[in-house]
Amino acid sequence: MKKFAVLTFLSALLIAVFAIAGGKYDGHFGDIDKNSDKVVVKEEFVEFFKANGDPAAAFVIIDVDKSGGIDHDEWHAFKEAHGYGHKDSNNPDEKK
Repeated sequence: MKKFAVLTFLSALLIAVFAIAGGKYDGHFGDIDKNSDKVVVKEEFVEFFKANGDPAAAFVIIDVDKSGGIDHDEWHAFKEAHGYGHKDSNNPDEKK
């Protein structure tokens, strides 16, 4: 829980920086994580959000712990800090 609170706080601090990256970054974590390893790497993120302003810059901001991947907690902390709600999968093969 403490990790989630810290991630939420840090994500909120980065709102101004995120504005530089542009675009809307909202999606279901499982749809972005193409290989289902529970970590979204930069290549997966950039491919999923390729229509947005600068997904590589956004990835760096969302990867708060600088591990080289976005985990589920980081993704949802970012979404909460930016007013995005939970999103269900758009993948018809994924069970709900």
